[in-house]
Amino acid sequence: MKIIKDKKIVMIVLSIILVIIVMSSTTYALFFKTHTLDNTESYTAGILDITVEEGSKLSLTNTLPMTDEEGSKTTPYTFTITNNGNISYTFDLKMLSTTTSNQINSKYIKVKLDDNEPVLLSSLSSGIIADDLKLDPGKSVTMSVRIWLDINTPNTEIGKKFSAKIVTDGIGSEYVLVGADYIESLLPDNPTTMNNDDPDGNVRYMGTVPNNYVRFNNELWRILGVFDVKSSETGNTEKRIKIIRDESIGNMAWDSGNINDWSKASLQTYLNGDYYNSLTSEAKELVGDTYWNLGGVSSSSTPLAVNFYRLERETSVYSGRPWYWIGKIGLMYFSDYPYSTSGGSVTSRQSCLSQELSNWSAYSDCKNNSYLYESSLMQWTLTPDSINANWVFFVHAGGYNGYQGANGSFAYRPVVYLKSTVQITGGDGTKENPYILG
Repeated sequence: MKIIKDKKIVMIVLSIILVIIVMSSTTYALFFKTHTLDNTESYTAGILDITVEEGSKLSLTNTLPMTDEEGSKTTPYTFTITNNGNISYTFDLKMLSTTTSNQINSKYIKVKLDDNEPVLLSSLSSGIIADDLKLDPGKSVTMSVRIWLDINTPNTEIGKKFSAKIVTDGIGSEYVLVGADYIESLLPDNPTTMNNDDPDGNVRYMGTVPNNYVRFNNELWRILGVFDVKSSETGNTEKRIKIIRDESIGNMAWDSGNINDWSKASLQTYLNGDYYNSLTSEAKELVGDTYWNLGGVSSSSTPLAVNFYRLERETSVYSGRPWYWIGKIGLMYFSDYPYSTSGGSVTSRQSCLSQELSNWSAYSDCKNNSYLYESSLMQWTLTPDSINANWVFFVHAGGYNGYQGANGSFAYRPVVYLKSTVQITGGDGTKENPYILG
């Protein structure tokens, strides 16, 4: 009761300066450039951005010691931490003293984080008030802190001071988001360059200049999207990033023997033989064997994007042809082309997808708003004709679907599915700063 009697003469000012400290390995230094904001209540460092709720204050000016029940009802200091980077981040939240002299003893300061039980500051190991907090890219967490003087604070602490800082202490390099999950997480914020409107909801890039560049084999490639595919290593269906070389390597026959069986095609043999062997060792480690669908499309079918997509994944093939193939390197499906358009002001994306692809030469908004379209190239695809033993579909330089004997010489752009464990460890997807894989 002695403390109750002397409450009126207790006047201790406490303040907390909200800062954020990021500790990282030099491997990921480019993600952790520090930018100090003019607003002292908001401070950004690297991939984490911490912002204080407007009007939120944490002050014990003229405060008297109080019970835990009373302290838990005080106005909290509320702040939000947002991960604005492209890797996951795991960190501890700490309250560290910044008082230089005449400090009030930490064993008399109570701390309450959110709805947790209040604890004495002195009981916290290294000042940690929350540990192993994890934020994935684009995610936020809002937290509230209350501090007060413990009811047992003695008169000997009168006139002393206390100030502190809240810091985050963690590392991002060990908590990188799997690449496929990261690409999918970008969809809600990029409606003009990404979509998931094919029959299976695969997340795809679209438009003329989406930020889908990636560094692979020391070359520029493009991310087609994230697809559910069956792994030959595990037999399980898993999400994998599918990438295509940004530029054609050159022209080559799909099959020199003029047979539209990809499992035996000369181009397949080259891509998975000499070409694969020419890749860097780092690139080879990123590519996994995959079940590739080899469903055929009849040249008499209505050439809509959705028809191509569905038939490519079914088992209708020319007599004796396999309907799937296991391997590392293939080509884009013909359906990848129409699903890569964003459309334009005259012909929208949905209008483009509802048009017969044989007429796309007349729809400049459709062909010209696809990063896969090249007006100077006839581009092979993986899609065979199901009723003709020789024909294979290709993207015509006019922007429409064509089919040609497999022994024709057209441009080819290798396509691979990255392993499901591949991570995106850097870059922003622009041509100047392509994604880095690891």
